[in-house]
Amino acid sequence: MRVGVVLNPIAGFGGTRALHGTDELPLDRFDEAVRAGHAARRLVRALDRAAVGGSGLELVAAPGPMGAHALADAGIPHTVLDMPVPPARTTREHTVAAARSFAAHGADLIVFAGGDGTATDIARAIAQDVPVVGVPSGVKMHSEVFARSPEAAGRLIAAVVDGRASFEPAEVLDVGADGGAGVVGLLRAPRSAEPLQGAKAAAPPAFSAAAGRAIAESLVPAADPRTTWIIGPGATAGAVADRLGVVPTLRGVDVRHPDGSVEKDVAENRLFAVVSAAEHPVLVLGVVGGQGFLLGRGNQELSPRVIAAIGAPRIHIIATEEKIGVLFPPVLLVDADLDEQSSPHPLLGYRRVRTGPRQSTVLRVVDAAA
Repeated sequence: MRVGVVLNPIAGFGGTRALHGTDELPLDRFDEAVRAGHAARRLVRALDRAAVGGSGLELVAAPGPMGAHALADAGIPHTVLDMPVPPARTTREHTVAAARSFAAHGADLIVFAGGDGTATDIARAIAQDVPVVGVPSGVKMHSEVFARSPEAAGRLIAAVVDGRASFEPAEVLDVGADGGAGVVGLLRAPRSAEPLQGAKAAAPPAFSAAAGRAIAESLVPAADPRTTWIIGPGATAGAVADRLGVVPTLRGVDVRHPDGSVEKDVAENRLFAVVSAAEHPVLVLGVVGGQGFLLGRGNQELSPRVIAAIGAPRIHIIATEEKIGVLFPPVLLVDADLDEQSSPHPLLGYRRVRTGPRQSTVLRVVDAAA
C-alpha cells in the first residue's frame, strides 16, 4: 500500500496568536510559522501512532517543507514524491499539485496535515479519486474529513492499512466571507471503529439566539461585580457578551474587565497575563455544534495554561439543548497540545453544562487523543 503524505507547513500557527488561520498570513511571518512547526509535530504524532514503516507499506512524502523534511527530522522511513521541489515559502497551489501528483502516481491513501483551507485545496485537486485521512493541525477544522486528534488519525490510518475500513463521501467545510462555515466540496474518507469528527453544524439562528439570551440573562446578573469575563467564540457565548454590553468577535476570545473596558480577539500570551492577574476570572465556553468539541477547534487561545489559571470551577460551559441532544456519544472533546506541566488537561472529567436559564446537564469531558 502506498500512502502519500502532504503537510501544510504553516497550518495552526494562527491558533494561539488570534490570527484565525494562515490563508492570509503575511510573508514576513511565513518563516516564523514554519519554525513553529505546529502541523509538523501533529503529523509526526499521527504517523507514530499508525506505526508506519511496517511490511507492505510504502510511505511517500511530498518534497521539502511539504512533508519530507518533517519525516526526515523524525526519523520516519519514507520515499519522496517525484515532483518539482516547492520553494521554502509554499502556497496552496503547491498543495494542489502534490495531491494531484499522488493521485497520478497511484497512491492508495493520502494523509494530510492542515486545517479546513488545506482540506479545501485537497478536494479541489482530487475530489473523491483517492481516499484521505485529515490530521487536525489547523485552527478551524469544521470539516468531517478530520480525525478527532493526531493519535486518532494514526489509528484510522492503521485501520485502512489493515483492511478494517470502508470509504464514504465526507463534507469539506470552510469559512466564507460572512464568517459562517459552508460545504465547499467532498472527499472520500474512511469509516471504521475509529470515528472521524462530525462536520460542524449550526442551530437555526432564531432558536440559537433566543436560547443564548436566556442563558445570558440567568448568568450575568448573578455574577460578582469583580468578575473579569473571558468570552469564548461562538454565538451562544456571544449572547453573554451582548448582555455585558460587548459586541462579540464571535471567531475570537474577548475580555470584559470589571471597570467595563474591553479587549477583543485576544491572543494566548495576553490572555494568560490577564487571567493570571485577575481577581475573579470567569470563562464562558461554548460547544461546537455537530462535533462536541469544547477546546481545540477555533479557540486555541484558550490553552491548557490559560484554563488552569482560570480554574475549572470558574468555567461556565454553555450550549443549547439541541446541540447537546445530537451528540453521540454524549461527551465533550478536548484536542489540545499539552506540555509536561499541564498534563492531563485541567478540564477533563465530569462538568456541568448550562442549557437554559434553569436547566443544566452533566457531561464527561474527554481527551480526543484517547
